[in-house]
Amino acid sequence: MNNRLESVLSVVVAVAAVGVSAALVKREFVPPASVVTERTGPPRLTKDWELLVAEGVITGNSSAPVKVMEFSDLECPFCKRFHETLRRAQGRFRDSVAHVFIHSPIASHRFARVAARAAECAAREGHFATFLDVAYQKQDSFGMKSWGSYGREAGVRDTAKFAKCALDRATVPRIEAGVKATERLSVAGTPTVIVNGWRFVTPPTDSQLVRLIADLVARRSPNIDRVMAP
Repeated sequence: MNNRLESVLSVVVAVAAVGVSAALVKREFVPPASVVTERTGPPRLTKDWELLVAEGVITGNSSAPVKVMEFSDLECPFCKRFHETLRRAQGRFRDSVAHVFIHSPIASHRFARVAARAAECAAREGHFATFLDVAYQKQDSFGMKSWGSYGREAGVRDTAKFAKCALDRATVPRIEAGVKATERLSVAGTPTVIVNGWRFVTPPTDSQLVRLIADLVARRSPNIDRVMAP
């Protein structure tokens, strides 16, 4: 009887664990039911989107005609995937595209906040873009590799100073500004992408991003149906 009870309890615990895991992933990729209506359909224009640029870190040509704004979490696997999409687009359009990274760390991610702080420490040393590349490439090693090693691979010289900076508990204004912007715009999941005001309900694919950037670089009014075509 006891063995049977233990078996039942084991199944219940396993099902509960799966439910918790699914809930955590939902914040990254699938929005809560209460905001599903805001996360379906074509991209929509965001009012006063230019004001959001000040909330993030710009990499690339700050005067670029196209700005790809991303609400992101360095521990989010879907953010890693979009980062690769964005890097390919930047390689194609070069100085015509700037990346605006806005911190949106997910509370359930153990290393999201410290990774955001480490990114800001790298920004102080002029290595923000390379740190993003390294952090996403070795995302699965958060908590196993030292932050100093991440800094070294990103090109930071004084890794001891960098590690101390990353582990500092002091409030980082730009991270807090990103969190507030996340709440203000009702960002339901990461990554949330806004390209010159056009807010995607789910991260754009390579072809969608390229088509939209091409229209914007050519100073054409984007044909959203064409942009979103498979």
